[in-house]
Amino acid sequence: MNHTHLPVPPASPHPSARPAPGNGIARSHSFDAVAFERAVTDLLAACGLAADDPHIAQTARRTRELWQQRLLGGYEIDPAGVLGDGFVDDGQDMVIVRGIAVHGVCPHHLLPFRGHAHVAYIPGGRLHGFGRIARLVDALGHRFTYQEWLTRDLVDALIKHGHAVGAACVIEAEQLCLLLGEDRRGDERVVTQAFGGRFEHSPELRNEFLHAVHLPVSNSCAHTL
Repeated sequence: MNHTHLPVPPASPHPSARPAPGNGIARSHSFDAVAFERAVTDLLAACGLAADDPHIAQTARRTRELWQQRLLGGYEIDPAGVLGDGFVDDGQDMVIVRGIAVHGVCPHHLLPFRGHAHVAYIPGGRLHGFGRIARLVDALGHRFTYQEWLTRDLVDALIKHGHAVGAACVIEAEQLCLLLGEDRRGDERVVTQAFGGRFEHSPELRNEFLHAVHLPVSNSCAHTL
């Protein structure tokens, strides 16, 4: 019997495969305010609401402002510009900014996630203001992105733009697509962590960071990138 071997098709990329170069899902064009408000109006109509209902008279505008300015405002911010040049300093002690409020928008259900980011870096000759670290979280988080991506993006940005010789990030967040899912208790949290530079190859540095932010040094629930 002859066996015909059909060629195996190439594997399709995972729907969440990371596009280059990072920093969330890239936009093909700038935010279209007019189209957005029209889409919100259409959404309300599709939900069965009357267009002349006074309770939704300003909903399209309000929703557009929230999305444009807060949920997706990070697209208008340059991560390198947010960090700036810093200032020269020869110290190499770990710098940690703990409990930075963070949110982003998951592209799967268009629902936000929110929580806190703990960020650390080891200076490579330059120090950066604490407020700039917090604004970096906003710049990279206020986009269409995944919590896993954001955690890694923050580490990469500190090394690439902040000239750090090591960086670490842990994010603990509520994912509304999970919290609102069927048969959920509503108190689930997702923890992601990423390490780069000296942290990547030093368990001691990682443990020092995790201790400082009051997280267990061995956390089976954490997703390490």
